[in-house]
Amino acid sequence: MVWRRFCLLLVVVLAELVGLGFFIKGFFPYKKSIPGFASRHDQPQDITQIDISGIGSAAPGAFVHETAQYDRLVIMLVDALRNDFVFGNNSAMEYTQSLLRGGQAVGFTAKALAPTVTMPRIKALMTGTMPNFLDAVLNIAESDTSSSLKYHDNLLWQLKHQRNKTINMFGDDTWLRLFPGIFSKTDGTSSFFVTDTVEVDNNVTRHVRPELERNDWDVTILHYLGLDHIGHLAGPNSPLMRPKQKEMDNVVKDIYEIIRRQDIERTKNDSGAKPTLFVLLGDHAMNEIGNHGGNSKLETSTVFVFMGQGIRGQPIADEGKNALSALLAREVPQINLVPTLALLFGVPIPKNNLGVPLQELLEGYTEMERLRLLQVAADQVFGVVRANDPSVDSVDLVGISRRASSLAADSGNLDCSADNVLRCKYIVALELHRRYAMADSVSAGETERAYYDFMEQASEELSRAFSGYNLSAMAKGILVIGIATLALVALLQIRHGRRAGIFDFKTKRLVLSIPALLLLATYVMSNSSSSLIEEEHQFWYFWVQTMLALRIITSSSARDTLRTGMQMALFRIIRAWNQTGQSWAGEIDIRFYLNSSHAKHMWSLVIATAIIVNLYVHWLHLRLRRRAVLGAGMSEGNFARLSMCHMAFRLLLGYASFVALVYQMERNSGWEPLGVSRNTWTLVLMCVPSSIADMARVVYICVVLIGAIGGAAAWLRAQGNKETNQLAGTQEATLDMLFGMIPLLLLLSRPHNIPLFALFSSVFVLFSPPLLPVFGGARSRDESALISSHSLRPSKILVQFCLVHASFFALGNSNSLASLDLSNAYAGVSRYNEGLVGVLLFVSNWAGPLWWGAAILATAALDSSSRKEFRQLVAGLVTAAQVWQACTLLSLSVVVALMRTHLFIWSVFSPRYLYQVVWFAGYHLLYLTFGSLLWLG
Repeated sequence: MVWRRFCLLLVVVLAELVGLGFFIKGFFPYKKSIPGFASRHDQPQDITQIDISGIGSAAPGAFVHETAQYDRLVIMLVDALRNDFVFGNNSAMEYTQSLLRGGQAVGFTAKALAPTVTMPRIKALMTGTMPNFLDAVLNIAESDTSSSLKYHDNLLWQLKHQRNKTINMFGDDTWLRLFPGIFSKTDGTSSFFVTDTVEVDNNVTRHVRPELERNDWDVTILHYLGLDHIGHLAGPNSPLMRPKQKEMDNVVKDIYEIIRRQDIERTKNDSGAKPTLFVLLGDHAMNEIGNHGGNSKLETSTVFVFMGQGIRGQPIADEGKNALSALLAREVPQINLVPTLALLFGVPIPKNNLGVPLQELLEGYTEMERLRLLQVAADQVFGVVRANDPSVDSVDLVGISRRASSLAADSGNLDCSADNVLRCKYIVALELHRRYAMADSVSAGETERAYYDFMEQASEELSRAFSGYNLSAMAKGILVIGIATLALVALLQIRHGRRAGIFDFKTKRLVLSIPALLLLATYVMSNSSSSLIEEEHQFWYFWVQTMLALRIITSSSARDTLRTGMQMALFRIIRAWNQTGQSWAGEIDIRFYLNSSHAKHMWSLVIATAIIVNLYVHWLHLRLRRRAVLGAGMSEGNFARLSMCHMAFRLLLGYASFVALVYQMERNSGWEPLGVSRNTWTLVLMCVPSSIADMARVVYICVVLIGAIGGAAAWLRAQGNKETNQLAGTQEATLDMLFGMIPLLLLLSRPHNIPLFALFSSVFVLFSPPLLPVFGGARSRDESALISSHSLRPSKILVQFCLVHASFFALGNSNSLASLDLSNAYAGVSRYNEGLVGVLLFVSNWAGPLWWGAAILATAALDSSSRKEFRQLVAGLVTAAQVWQACTLLSLSVVVALMRTHLFIWSVFSPRYLYQVVWFAGYHLLYLTFGSLLWLG
C-alpha cells in the first residue's frame, strides 16, 4: 500500500514536470527572427534619385552611398557601469568627465531592459533586438551554445563580412559563446567567479597597450568584470568601488591617448584613413545592494560615452559638481547603439534591429547624407514592422516620388487610420525627403523629425508587441499541470491513517484546518497581482505573525502562550533584518547598520551564532544519550558506540563551523572590525587550510562526514526490538540533519545573514518543549501538519511551512532576478562546473527554506508517538507539499498566460514564474526525495 501510493505520487509529479516543460517551451521560446543577414542589396533606392518617368531603373545596391566616418572601433564594456558611476558627483572617473566637459565626448544614459544580466544585454547591444527572457537563465550556463548568434544577424558579423574587419576580444567569455568564429584574437575570462575583483580585470588590461599599439586590428572589444563583482560582493558603496572606477578611468585615458596618437600617424601616412571611434558603455547597472536582473531604475540606467576624432559634444563651462547632472536624465534606449554604429561604419543594419540612430552622432554628415542614412534606417525598421504584421503593405517608392509634389507633407492629408499609422508615418517621411530634394519648402530638420517620429513609434510598439508565444504548447502545459494538481488533491484526500485527507465524507467534517485553507486560497489569488508578487514578503510576514497570534488565542497553557509570544518577538527581529521587495528595498534595516557603522557587532554576532549552535547541539546530545535506555533493547556496546558517534559529530560540527567562520573573515576582511590581528591567531589557524578555496572544500567534506556519523548514530539508536528505539533513531536523525547543515549555511551565507540562523534555531526550539533547557514539559501532540483538533488553531508544522517561505525573503531575497546572490555560488570552486555552481547557487539563495524544511521533518518526528505514525505523517506532509506547489504552479501558469501582453509581463510575472520553477524543480523535488526516504525507510 505504501509503495503503491508512493509510485502514484511519483507518476503524478513526473506528469507535472512534463506539463511544466510544455508551458516553458510555449512561454519562453527562443526568439523568432527574420532569417539571414542583411546585405547592401537590401537597402532601398535613394528616394531623391528615383526616376519617376519609369524609363530607367537601377539595382538597389547602386544607390548605396559610402558614408562611413570611421574605420576602427574600440568598445570598452564595463560590467554593471551605472550612470552615476560616470556622470555623478561622487564618480572617480575624472578623466572621462573632463572629456565630457570639454566637448571631446558625447554621453548618454543608456536604458537597458529586463532582464538586466550580461548575455541578453550583449545580444541587445549587438543585434538591436529584445532578447528572450530565458537568456537570463542561459546566462548562468557557460557551456550553453543554443543562445549563440552564429546564425542571427548582428553588428559584429556585418563588420567582419561586409567590411572585412579584424575583430579581437578580451574579457568576459560570454562573447565567445555568442559569436563563435568572429574573433581573431581572444582571451576570455569567466564572469562568474565573483570573488575575484582584481585578476579578472588585470587579464584584460594587460592586452590594452600591446594589442592597440599594433596595426593589425580594426575592432577591439574589452569587457571588464571587476566593478560588477565588487557590486555583488559588497554593493555600490563598497570602499573598493571608487578605486575600481579610478582604475577604469585610467584605462579610458590610455585607450584615448593611444588611438588619438595612432590616428594622427595614420592620417599622415594615408590621406584616406578615417579615425577610430571609442565607445565606453555598460551592459546593465546595479541596485542599492549591488545586484541586478530586474527593471528598477538603478538596474537599467547604464551609460554610453562616445570618444574620438569627429565627436563634438557640447562643452560645459560649469566646472561645479553638478555639471554633468543633465546626462543622468539624457536617456536613450540601449539598442540605439546598433544602427548608430552600423551607419557610422557603413555596414548594413542587422535585419531584426529595433533601435533608432542617435541623432547627435550623425552631426558630421551633410544634410543630404544624413537624410539618406535615416531613410536606410527607417526602411530596415519598416521591414521588421512588416515581418511582425503581414497585413502591412509595402511602399512604392516610385509612386511616393510621383505624389511628393502634389501631396501636402503632413499625415493629416493621408489616410492614417489606427490600422496603418506606422506605414503612413513612414510614407510621410519619404515624401518630405523627396520634397526636400526637390528644393520645396520642406526643411531638412522637418524631414529628420518625420523619420525619427516613425522609427521611435515603431520601435516602441514592436518592443511591447506580442510575439513568439506558442499558445498551443502553453495550453497543453496548463492542461497537464491541472490534471496533475487534481490527481495530487485526490491522493491527499485518500485517507492513510487519521492524519491525512481534506474532507471526511463519513462525518461530513472538514479535516483540513481553516488557516490552511485560507492560506492556500489567499496565496493563489495573490499571484494575479503584480504588486503582491513584488511584495510577497509582506504576505508571508503577515501570515506567520497571524498564525502565531491564533496559537496564543487558542492556547490552553500559560507556558505555550509564553513560548509563542517569544516566537513573535523573535520573528519581528527577523523581518526587520533585510528590507526587500520594491517599495521598501532601499529603507534602513538591520543589515545596513551591521555592514556600516556596526561591523564589529556583526562579526561578534556571527561568532556567537556558531558558538550557540554548537553548545546547543552538545546539550542536545547529552539529553538524547540519557534517553538511550539500556533496558530498551540497546546493548552496552551500541551504547558506547553511540556516545563515540555523538562525540565525533560534535567535534566535526565545531571544526567545520570554525573553518566556515575563518573563511568568512578571510574573504570579507572580518579581522579588522574586531580589532584582532590575524597574526596573533597563527597557532590556532594552523589547523585551517591557507586558501579560502581549500577552506570551503574542508567544510564540504566535514558536512558529508557529519551526515554519515549522524546516520550511524541514528542506526545505532534504532537497534533493538523496541518501537521506541526506532522512533528515537528517527528523531535523532532529523535533528542531526537540521543542525548538521549549519556549517554549510555559515559558509554559503552573507556574513550579515548568519545571525539569522541563531534566531531561526531559537524559534524552532520554542516549538518543541522536549528540546528546551527551560520551559520544558511534556511533548504536545494535539496537532500535525495540516490538521488540528481545533479548526481555528494553526498546527506548529503549518506555521513552520509559512516560515519556509518567510525565511526566503528574510535573507534578503525577492521575486526579482536582481536579488539573486551569486557571491557564494563559487565557494571552493577552482574550475567552472555548471552542475556544482548551480547546486551552490541554489543552496546559498534557498538556505532559509532548506533549514526550515528540515525543521518540519524534525518536528514531525518529535510529535509522533511511533515510527508508524511518523511515516504516516511524513506521507501526508510530502503529499500536501506537492499539492501546495502544484496549485501555485497552476495558478501562476494561468496568470502568466492571461497576462502575456501585460506591461509587467517581463519585469514581474516572468521572473516570478522562473522562481516558481526553481521552487518546484529544486526545492520541492528535493523535499520529496528526503521525505520519501523517511516515509519508506
